[in-house]
Amino acid sequence: MIPGKLLGPGGVGITRRSVAKQAPRFLLLAVGAYLFLLTSVCLWERIFFDCLSREVGALGSPLAGKLIVVDPGHGGPDPGVVRGGVREKDITLAVAQRLSHFLRQAGAEVVMTREKDRDLADPDLWDMKERKRQDLERRIALANRLRADAFLSLHVNSFEEADEYGAQTFYQAGSEESRRLAEAIQQELQFLLGNTERLPKAGDYLVGRLARMPAVVVEIGFLTHPEEKRLLQDPAYQSKVAFAVYAGLARFFAQGR
Repeated sequence: MIPGKLLGPGGVGITRRSVAKQAPRFLLLAVGAYLFLLTSVCLWERIFFDCLSREVGALGSPLAGKLIVVDPGHGGPDPGVVRGGVREKDITLAVAQRLSHFLRQAGAEVVMTREKDRDLADPDLWDMKERKRQDLERRIALANRLRADAFLSLHVNSFEEADEYGAQTFYQAGSEESRRLAEAIQQELQFLLGNTERLPKAGDYLVGRLARMPAVVVEIGFLTHPEEKRLLQDPAYQSKVAFAVYAGLARFFAQGR
């Protein structure tokens, strides 16, 4: 090989200087390809979201006029589960915003307990245990005060071992309506996500004890599971989860309270 010269196709010599001159062009092509890919992904998500919105309009009559309180779990100084810089509070807010959009498209009135990175506790309350309790009490108190038809609290699950995965609903033991709501949402999560076989689970929860309406906690996946962690950060998957929760609500109200 001649020093300072590269052999191109057919043995044609290409000088290092000519390669250097082509570098800006290669960089421009690379940037162009990246922007094209980014635009394509965004466009696909928009089309996906619009299609779901049209489907909401067709299915939404059972929710017309219903008041739904959507509660994105955690917020402010409470990030919830954190793995590799990914925070539960950010994911729950993103899904809650999508869910609220679907519900409003269906004719429901929606109140979110938070619409940004904050909680409902007093700013000067620094004891985190007390702060979390006050925050939860105020979230459900808001729903009670508004006489909401349903209360949905969105969370992300975690486990010590990384093999646990799947969205799951939780309801207050002894509350028949909450059980029915949890079952309706779980059925849609199983059908639309196709990656969970979990069943609704009864328990004793502060939110459930205080709620005067059907109330469900939806753990939308495990941040400790590598694949589910990736999915939970995907805007298209967040829309899919939100639509599944919406469909469960529509099923619940279609069956009659």
